[in-house]
Amino acid sequence: MRAKGMLRILLVGILVSLAAAAWPAGAVAHRHHGRHEATATVDQLLGLDVAPFAIGHRGFGENLGEDPSRPIEDTLRAVRRGFLAGISVVEVDVQLTRDGEVVVFHDDFLPDLTCINRLTRSQLRERRPEIPGLAAVLHEAKRLNQRSDPLRGLVIVELKAAAPLCDPHDTQERAIVSAVAGVIRWNGMANQVLLASFSPAMLFLAADEAPEIVRILSISGLQFLSPEQVEAQLRLPVTLIDKKLNLGLQWAEIGPIFRLPGYRSVDEVFRIAAVTTVRLIEADLFFLSSAGAPFVGAVHAYGMKALGFTANTPEEWFFLESLGLDGIYTNDIPFGVDHQAPIP
Repeated sequence: MRAKGMLRILLVGILVSLAAAAWPAGAVAHRHHGRHEATATVDQLLGLDVAPFAIGHRGFGENLGEDPSRPIEDTLRAVRRGFLAGISVVEVDVQLTRDGEVVVFHDDFLPDLTCINRLTRSQLRERRPEIPGLAAVLHEAKRLNQRSDPLRGLVIVELKAAAPLCDPHDTQERAIVSAVAGVIRWNGMANQVLLASFSPAMLFLAADEAPEIVRILSISGLQFLSPEQVEAQLRLPVTLIDKKLNLGLQWAEIGPIFRLPGYRSVDEVFRIAAVTTVRLIEADLFFLSSAGAPFVGAVHAYGMKALGFTANTPEEWFFLESLGLDGIYTNDIPFGVDHQAPIP
């Protein structure tokens, strides 16, 4: 009897060991951290009666290394420092590697024009070890979210429309959206993340792929200019294209860098907001300098929140604040924290 009991214990131990070895390390970590639900939510942020709240642009502001006093943008250090400085929500940019890993990086390509989607995660790590995966960023946000008293640990993930250079046949939108949604869900962060994009096509796909994740439509004043005006502004050729998923908009490729739609009117923006079922619209200083408070008022009248980007100086912050925006992206995180509305 004793021998049989010992044998049973031995067999159970072997099976447990084999199961642990077969289970992916990330999955074990996810199961462990998933025991504690994050506390702050996007709905809490959007339900605030005070405004504006500050948004940490690229974590702790734009910085490619020129400012040694601040962390490199879109890194774990930048995200951590933004939250520890008192920011409730940070923004990061994502790209997809050749082997399907979602990484946090602003551009589609490295300075030598090597496209991120042509490198494996391992190859990218060899070149740029500071570039984190989205999963690591969300894990850091969740860790700080759980510990926070004030609202903290929320993340805006910008879905980048792939550059023509890196996606010449315009086939990667669905893969990017699916991969990002998968990482967010895997980390149990659907209620702590917002998806933003200049591409309404990606937002349309996100609404289908992950309707529970709040979406933001991003617009720029450049999207209201004629092709000739855009060429003069950016000094890049503009080529009108017949995009398959165009949502009734005229799309264009701007050099090898951008593939974006144009807008003929503000009414068209609101139509797209309805089609993509977004809850927020964000606009740049270029657009808001002319559209001003009436546009922000119209966004609110449609039952949505309005964000503005990006304040680099106190003057820009105060101008954006005067428009009645709900949130303001800033590169000066300490200033933004000091001047945002009190966050409970």
